Amino acid sequence: MTKDPENYFERLKNHLPVVKDPTVVILRGHLPIEELLEALIAASLFNPAAIRDSRLTFFQKFCLCRGLIDSSDEDLWKPIEALNGLRNALSHNLPDETLLKKLDPVSKAFFPDDHDKIPNDIYAKSKALRKGVIFHFALLSGYLKGPRASSNSRMQQIAKKKRAPVMPTSGTVNHGQNRQVIHMAGNGQAKVS
Repeated sequence: MTKDPENYFERLKNHLPVVKDPTVVILRGHLPIEELLEALIAASLFNPAAIRDSRLTFFQKFCLCRGLIDSSDEDLWKPIEALNGLRNALSHNLPDETLLKKLDPVSKAFFPDDHDKIPNDIYAKSKALRKGVIFHFALLSGYLKGPRASSNSRMQQIAKKKRAPVMPTSGTVNHGQNRQVIHMAGNGQAKVS
């Protein structure tokens, strides 16, 4: 997937085909959601490159975004957490005849009011899951393009309000009977006299 937010949605639709196999939707839907979580975190940081090699798990990124985004709406977060749980289960086990049953909690998380209207066959569940992933992807991407994106992120607004501590330009250090005066130059180097 591209890191350009303008292309996220179009790339998601192309990356996530309409297929009968829900494992494809789960595995291919998980990756763009994860990349979007990464983009949301990066948009909130002064120096996103500082965590580039941090090896955060999906769940850690998910939790960070829950903390960064001003939304306590469980309808936004529960489906993404359920998708991650099912994706983890599939990545450690081959799909079997219980896959349809394992889709139920994810389907209920994506469609809490309409879950009963989805036919109980694998293709219908797969199509519904795809729609749910795309819908939640669109919801999350709205936070990336929203009023706090780029230089107006919440973290940056808070940081601007807080002043950086003022470094003293000189100070005195006593070592027993010896007294030293330290002068700080503008370049951060200290001179002892």
